[in-house]
Amino acid sequence: MLNILQKNNLVNILVIVTRYFGGILLGTGGLVRCYTGSLQKALENSKKIQKYQGTEMLIKLEYNEYSNFQHYCKENSILITNVEYNELIICKIELEEEKKEKLKKDFETKTIILKDVKELSKKYIVKSI
Repeated sequence: MLNILQKNNLVNILVIVTRYFGGILLGTGGLVRCYTGSLQKALENSKKIQKYQGTEMLIKLEYNEYSNFQHYCKENSILITNVEYNELIICKIELEEEKKEKLKKDFETKTIILKDVKELSKKYIVKSI
């Protein structure tokens, strides 16, 4: 089972196999096939994710800039996690560390028009693979 996990480059994973029958009818080869087959089926049905070092940020922008900002986020793999519609639109976003610097640079050079950019906290960003 460990060999299968290593060949699939999987880490931070827990696999539990419960054997209810204690006899020797399957033999060593049968047990290996049974355990590895169970693990392979479990891996096929599982959701695989990767975690990245990231940041949660608060963005304030005008209503007329929101669709441009949505497009910018989609193009740069930035996740908008929450949107509040007040006098300004207030978005919480999650992005990887290297994308944070690009966002700040684009904000400063007016590539994207935002009213305010504020870093809230460091966090792990989860992405399905």
